[in-house]
Amino acid sequence: MVNVHIHRFQPGGAVVDAAALEQFQQQWATYGKLVDGDCLAHRQVGALLHDTLNTVFASGFSFLDIACGDATVMRTALRGTRVRHYHGIDLSEPALELAAANLAGLPMQIDLDHRDFVEAMMQRGEHADAAWCSLSIHHLSTHDKLGLMKAIRSAVGTGGIFMLYEPARRPGEDRTAWLDRFQRINKPLWNVLTVAEWDQIWHHVSTCDFPETADVWLELGREAGFAKAQQVFVDPTDFFRLFRYEA
Repeated sequence: MVNVHIHRFQPGGAVVDAAALEQFQQQWATYGKLVDGDCLAHRQVGALLHDTLNTVFASGFSFLDIACGDATVMRTALRGTRVRHYHGIDLSEPALELAAANLAGLPMQIDLDHRDFVEAMMQRGEHADAAWCSLSIHHLSTHDKLGLMKAIRSAVGTGGIFMLYEPARRPGEDRTAWLDRFQRINKPLWNVLTVAEWDQIWHHVSTCDFPETADVWLELGREAGFAKAQQVFVDPTDFFRLFRYEA
């Protein structure tokens, strides 16, 4: 059963990441081309998530997908696991409609919430055994990243896990150097994009992306209250990393 809960903003209500949201909505098809072309290593990351869930959970578990988008990766990552309940949160209503279609047929209860994921997590009272977020938390300031990760730690409770896939700067690399490297490496590599599509992506990255170093990503998890934090994957271009946090 798929339940789509629509939480609309009040007139004048603030969206935490309004600029990133606007660009996200404009660039959905462009981002989809990157996913379909596996330019962001989602296939390997999805397989790692699948294997982790099957290793950790021998019985039914609840899964929280923060900034879920259209749930393309989840369509395969969750298939064959013991997931019994899926809760996806995203601020793009069209993406949630696609997520409902992508997840249809999987043997689990599905709830999709149209909300700002930061607001939703700060107000969340429900438990989740496992939480996931991909390529979204890096839009926040370091302070806000920590606040969100504390909320995620509270949501998963004792024995829960959180998997995070995000861009990361190299040790000693500041944001300017990271942006220079991003453009130099990925512009020729992402040849599935047109010139206009690359320009869209570059505008988003250069204005909205604030990645941390791997060490900071790990330390944020520890400060948030996770007992164990580790890096489990680095994509072939050394831009994106998968982290696992255990409560």
